[in-house]
Amino acid sequence: MVESEQWKASATQHARVQRFEAWLLGYVQVAKAAGRSLDDDYRAIWKGDEDSPFCTALHKEFGDEVEQHLADFFMFPVLHESVPNLRARADSVWSFARDVSDLLTAAVRKWGRDYTGHLALERLRHQLRHPADPTECAAPRWLDPERERICAQIAEPYRDYRLAELKKALTRSFHPFLEPAPDTLGRLICEMKSSRAQLDALLELMERSCDTWVDEQFQPPPQVEDGECEGRMRTSEFFGLTDYADDLAQAYARFGPLDSAWVQRLFEVEWPRGARVVSACVRQEEDILKDFQPEALDWVYAHCAKPLAEAISALGRLADHWSVEYDHYTERSLSGIRFVVAGARLLAQMPSPPPILGLVQTDADRPAARALKLVCNVQPLTAAESAELVAELQQFTPEVLLQLLRHCRAQADEVLEALGWGSAAPLYRFMRECERADANAYFDVALLKEHLQRAGKSGELLLAWHKKYKHLKVTMHRIDAVQGVEDKKLAGMLGKLSQEHIRVWGMVPIRDAADLRERFAFFKGAGKQAAKMYGSERTANVRDAAAAALVQLAHNAGFADVTEMEWSLDASAYTAQDWTWQHDEYAVELSLVRFQPQLKVIKAGKALKSLPPALKKDPGLAPLLAQLDLLKDQSKRYRTALENLMVSGRALAPEQLKELSHLPMARHLLTALYLQTPDGGLGLLDDSLTQLRLLDAEGGLADAPQPVEQPLTIAHVHSMLATGRLIACQRHAVQSSLVQPFKQAFRECYVLTPAEREAHDLSRRFEGRRVKTSVLGAILSARGWRVDGSEGDCTARKRLTPDIAVELSLPDVHHFLTEEEATVLGEIAFTRQGKRVALEEAPALGFSEAMRDLDLVITAGAADSDEHSAEVQQARVALVSALLPSLGLKNVRVEGHHAIIQGKRASYRLHLGTAVIHVMPAGYLCIVPADKTSQKSVALPFVDDDQRTSEVLSKLLLLSADNKIKDPSILAQIEGRQAQAQT
Repeated sequence: MVESEQWKASATQHARVQRFEAWLLGYVQVAKAAGRSLDDDYRAIWKGDEDSPFCTALHKEFGDEVEQHLADFFMFPVLHESVPNLRARADSVWSFARDVSDLLTAAVRKWGRDYTGHLALERLRHQLRHPADPTECAAPRWLDPERERICAQIAEPYRDYRLAELKKALTRSFHPFLEPAPDTLGRLICEMKSSRAQLDALLELMERSCDTWVDEQFQPPPQVEDGECEGRMRTSEFFGLTDYADDLAQAYARFGPLDSAWVQRLFEVEWPRGARVVSACVRQEEDILKDFQPEALDWVYAHCAKPLAEAISALGRLADHWSVEYDHYTERSLSGIRFVVAGARLLAQMPSPPPILGLVQTDADRPAARALKLVCNVQPLTAAESAELVAELQQFTPEVLLQLLRHCRAQADEVLEALGWGSAAPLYRFMRECERADANAYFDVALLKEHLQRAGKSGELLLAWHKKYKHLKVTMHRIDAVQGVEDKKLAGMLGKLSQEHIRVWGMVPIRDAADLRERFAFFKGAGKQAAKMYGSERTANVRDAAAAALVQLAHNAGFADVTEMEWSLDASAYTAQDWTWQHDEYAVELSLVRFQPQLKVIKAGKALKSLPPALKKDPGLAPLLAQLDLLKDQSKRYRTALENLMVSGRALAPEQLKELSHLPMARHLLTALYLQTPDGGLGLLDDSLTQLRLLDAEGGLADAPQPVEQPLTIAHVHSMLATGRLIACQRHAVQSSLVQPFKQAFRECYVLTPAEREAHDLSRRFEGRRVKTSVLGAILSARGWRVDGSEGDCTARKRLTPDIAVELSLPDVHHFLTEEEATVLGEIAFTRQGKRVALEEAPALGFSEAMRDLDLVITAGAADSDEHSAEVQQARVALVSALLPSLGLKNVRVEGHHAIIQGKRASYRLHLGTAVIHVMPAGYLCIVPADKTSQKSVALPFVDDDQRTSEVLSKLLLLSADNKIKDPSILAQIEGRQAQAQT
């Protein structure tokens, strides 16, 4: 019998295939009638359910010959007459073919023994020996009936489309075989309970491929769409059988510990198509392979010792298999100084060293860059190994070592020591970290100067080398700026709003106060200027760059932060002037009302609603109008700055308060806020901002003020709660009719819930809440969050401290935030340098503010309903409870989350979270709030817009005097509910 006929089924096997197919088709119909699917049977096999309908029917039909019938049907797919094969793909039968393939593969894996293993090896041998066998590319027997069915049941124009799809059943991807293909057979032999001899036979097939090879001249059958071969390779490699070398190792381990020589055979089997077994040994990822790390490292090092071209090709391919990339967090796989020395040796042989991996621009340079990245960065060394590496590297020339330095980040200290530049190691690490950091991250000039001083002459040589070869260009540009090196392109690039030049200008040494003020004004106006010149995305990037430049400028000028610099510049520029102006019969007066500047215009003793147009052009009024514009700008900026100070917990020194006392808007804002002393006392500043009147436990102010001699913080509700002073502050705010520029005494406070403590490092407090994306984007942007990420991995991020950030996942955002009208919120995590930390490690104040930001999103932008959190509801309960005495509502009391109102017409229950009213005990009372413009204003102890709180208080006042209600619809409802209660 010739070889090509060796894979023909015997008569007995053919009969088994026919019998099994008839039974399978009948079973499918019975299962369908019973409402079951083949997928249900597949899952039952995976779960080991021996009593599933499929298992029961299979054993009942075939008894002791289950394995033989199942194996024959599975291994001879060309004999199938009605059941389509998974690889004979046609859309009309694809789902059925997939379900049959999944089910039978699971069944063979479960019940396959010696007969199945023997048959699988024979089919695999035939496939490896005959890579171009066209037998299984012939039209299957089920094709003609399917074509007839389409012609009979499907009308034009869909008929031609379905017939064309049916032709695809004859095509293959890259080999001519039906399932089970070589890769499937290799995986099954490993996953079945194959014998040791069968596994040895599989390894032999992987190694030798029955002595069959393919190359560029290989011609697959015409039905194979992509069967070209690149280079000469074994058929086991060509068909992907060698990809399962690691599965073979797992299967072989069932018989005991693996042998070193046997594992090394696996190294060669999978190479060069893959290196998964080598990787598992090197990285010690699998218990059965962790003892073979020395052999794997020797195998890798053997490639380093090959001629240059071969070494680069092999190591580049290995680095590709191991996904070695430029990313700083790429794992260092290798260990031992010999690899770093080998990298230097390779560089010494190269006529022109390649760029580092992150700067590769051509495919020709990529293998060498990847190879050097792999071998030049090894696991951390001991002190002895480090010294030995320095000694080994000193045999190379400085030119080679400087090139090695570019590729060797992990052992850069040793390379610098070998160069004689050991003192520059901290400087070099700083430069590399800055080059990898986010462009808008703070560039620590003080630390740079410290490193430069310590590095001395070595640092100068290091900088000169980087400048000569234009390495680390961004960082070198910044170092030049810090050192005062003139950049002739700076002015022109600033005119074009170049983001990097904007950032760098903040680092250039400041000449004088005028220079500082010029830069400050430029950075402040950069966003507005960009909006006139560019689109929204670039405008946002320019704004971010300008914000980063302001931070650099503030530290450059010696200020602690941008706010301190801003206040100092405002104070130095402020000139006291008269806030009144008179001309003829007109009198104009400027004043501050609820933290906003207002003009009061009087003509002949009569107040006017607005400034007449003629007066706006009067040059004598111009200074007062300029002061008005300045105060409007300061009101917005200072309110934001003071709230940020409260949230950050940063203190205001007495000197700062004295400086701020020269600014009317700052005085107006600060005297309405509770400030906290270092020992926990709370009080209010006087108008000079130099005296503090403390609050007592009952909410009363001390008669005698005390001088401010220590730094004060703007008290946060979290600290008020912790010190037990919250109730006193709230009581004082209401009793004194104090209006605050933002929520302070009645601010929502958020603490960890029991569920969050149990979850440890993830909060699901708002997970699944649907919100409007327009509201989400606006609020997050205003509160300092940044939305970024790639498709399927979008995250909103906010930095709370220099090293801790909060992250909100947005699982349904794929391209950009406002692509859909609404989206859902995901999990919340806190990270330190990119790694999650326990929620309890997050700063309590930062945690509270982050949750408040997101709660504000839900309250303002809920897409499905009006939602409110327990914290919002609790803050509203506290506010209403504090206001009731001053409102004189003796017929109202607070019980839990409701206000109980004893009216003269009826009794009412008002929910303080939703403002929903029920007439007690009958039912719902509908009172629709008026629109914002027509609502009667209800005085609140803060100026933040809170419509729901205003609505609650308005309804409270209305129902407490229900005898004065005249609206017929409301009266009818009350009377109707009372009638219902009586019946």
